[in-house]
Amino acid sequence: MEFFDSNKKIKNTDSKSNEIGRFVGFVLLSDSVWDKQQFIQDFSTEWGIVLHEENTKDENDQDILLTEFDNMLLTMSLMPAPVPEEEAEHYATANYMWPEAVEIVKTHQAHLLVAVLGIQQDILERGKLFSKAVATCLGYANALAVYTDGAVYQPCFYRDFAMMMKKNELPFMDWVWFGLFNDKNQAGIYTYGMKKFGKDEMEVYVDAKQVNFNELRAFMVDIVGYVLSSNVTLRDGETIGFSEEERLAITRSKGVALDGETLKIEYSTVE
Repeated sequence: MEFFDSNKKIKNTDSKSNEIGRFVGFVLLSDSVWDKQQFIQDFSTEWGIVLHEENTKDENDQDILLTEFDNMLLTMSLMPAPVPEEEAEHYATANYMWPEAVEIVKTHQAHLLVAVLGIQQDILERGKLFSKAVATCLGYANALAVYTDGAVYQPCFYRDFAMMMKKNELPFMDWVWFGLFNDKNQAGIYTYGMKKFGKDEMEVYVDAKQVNFNELRAFMVDIVGYVLSSNVTLRDGETIGFSEEERLAITRSKGVALDGETLKIEYSTVE
C-alpha cells in the first residue's frame, strides 16, 4: 500500500483462499523489551479477558506467548531485531496521515510478532482479538508503530480505533488500508485488506483535475464499514447506494492501482 508506481502494481491475487482470516502483524519496538506477564495483566484490565498461557517447549521462555481464547489461538513472539530487509520502512512511506512515519520506524530495534488463528471462529471475532492484542502492546512506551497487511499505523491512530470495540463498533480502520492513487489522468482511493474477510478489494476513481481525496476516502470508508458490518458481498453488475434513489454501478475488472481484479465503485458528486 503505497502511492501508485506506474512500473509496478500492488500485488492483489484473484485467489483469496490463502488470505481469508489471516491476521498477522508486527509491533515495532524501540528496544528488545517485552514483559509477557505484564501484557497478560494489562490485556485483562483493558479488555476484561483473562488469557491462560499454554505450555511451550520451554516453559521458562518469556519471549513467547501461546494462548487459546474462544476457539482462537493468539500467538506472540518477541524478535530481538528489526523487521528484515527494511520492509516496515518501505511501507511506512505510504502513510500519508503520518509525516514522521519513516523517520520513526527506522529507529525500531525489535518487534513483536502477533498472530491470531482459529478457523472455527468467525473472521470478525479473530480480527477483534488481534486488534485488542496489538492495541494493548501499542500502549507501551517502547512501542513505535504497528506494521500489518502492508501498512504501517501510528500507535495513537490504531489504539483509538481499537477502542471503538468497547462501544460494540468494528475497528475496520485498523483492518483495511485506504491507499491513494494519482497518475495525473485519474485519481482515487483503493482498499487493501478486504481479502482477509473473503471480500474483493475495491477502487473508486475520478478525473485527477477534480479529485477531492477527503471526500473519496470518506465515501470508501462508508462502503467498507457497510460491507464488513453487514457481511455484504458486492458483485459485478450490481449497484450500491446510500439512499433509495442512489444507484452506483459496481464493475469487476482489472485493477488500476492493484494487481489482479478489483471492484470499481461508481462515484457521483451529485448530492
